[in-house]
Amino acid sequence: MKLSVAAVCLAVTLLSIQCAEADDSSQLVEPEKEISGSWQVVQAFRNEEDITSLMDFSQFQINFQQDGTYTFQNYLPFLINEEGMWALDDPQYPNFISLSGNSGAVSVQSELRLPITDGKRQISLTFSPGCASNSYTYIFERAE
Repeated sequence: MKLSVAAVCLAVTLLSIQCAEADDSSQLVEPEKEISGSWQVVQAFRNEEDITSLMDFSQFQINFQQDGTYTFQNYLPFLINEEGMWALDDPQYPNFISLSGNSGAVSVQSELRLPITDGKRQISLTFSPGCASNSYTYIFERAE
C-alpha cells in the first residue's frame, strides 16, 4: 500500500514539473521603464553636498513626451540648455539617458537611476556641466 501511494505521489510531482516547464507564461519579463510626463526637482547635489536649499528648484520642470521629445519649464542650469529629443540606452534596464538639442549641435548623455522612494518613482540624473571637478545630481519626482 505504501509503495502504491509513493508511486502516485511521484507521478503527480513529475507531471506538475513537466507542466510548469511547458508553461512559458511563468517567465517574468521586466517592463519598460515609463518616464513620460512632467518632472520637478526635489533634491539637488553638487559634489554629493545637498544644495537644494541654496536655490529655488521647485519651479524647474522637464517634460518627457512619449514621442521622444522633451521641453523645459522655468529653465535652470542643467546638463543641456535646449529642448529636443530624449532616449534611454535600454528601455527595460536603463543606465543612461541621451538628450539631443533641436539644433543638432548639442547632444549629451547622463547617468540615470530610477529608484522608487516612499512609493514614488524618481529620476536621478548625474552630470558635469563643463567643469569635470564638479558633479551635479538632480533628483526628480513627477509633478502634481
